[in-house]
Amino acid sequence: MVPPLSTFALTHMDTNKLLARYSNGYHLLSNQLSEIPEKAIYYKPDQVSWNIAEVVVHLADAEAHGFVRAKKIIAECGGNVCIYNHQIWADRLFYSEVSYKDALHLIRLLRKNIASVLRKIEPGVWHNHIYHPESGKITLLDWILLHNDHIDIHIEQIRRIFCKWKSKHAKEFV
Repeated sequence: MVPPLSTFALTHMDTNKLLARYSNGYHLLSNQLSEIPEKAIYYKPDQVSWNIAEVVVHLADAEAHGFVRAKKIIAECGGNVCIYNHQIWADRLFYSEVSYKDALHLIRLLRKNIASVLRKIEPGVWHNHIYHPESGKITLLDWILLHNDHIDIHIEQIRRIFCKWKSKHAKEFV
């Protein structure tokens, strides 16, 4: 978990940078995926790891949870949120069969919607918070930092999976 940053005074420039990074997350993901051949999207590096399509579906679910959490932070400061087990969701919600392209589209829409709300909030709202059963108090500032990092972590995971695929299929990828 990101350490609470609620004590920091945010400037308009700080929030603009955070929002720009947040808004750019979808484009970074989409650009990364555009460089990967379709057959590599479904490559599983091993029996337990997700393939790239499953990573994107996971990101869509995480964004959907994040979308609701951000709105709760803004509209219902101090409320509680629930947790979800991403591995159980992957197993029971057929991540391997869900369209990663639909999931990518959902990520774009969720981020676009929340970014438009975040651009309109008063500066003090960045210090609004929710309570997470595992992570404790999470401010809106904490939330955006977590979501910026989360997509970056999974873009790197996608790169690693693709590199493994390329090393196994070097002759095809020339």
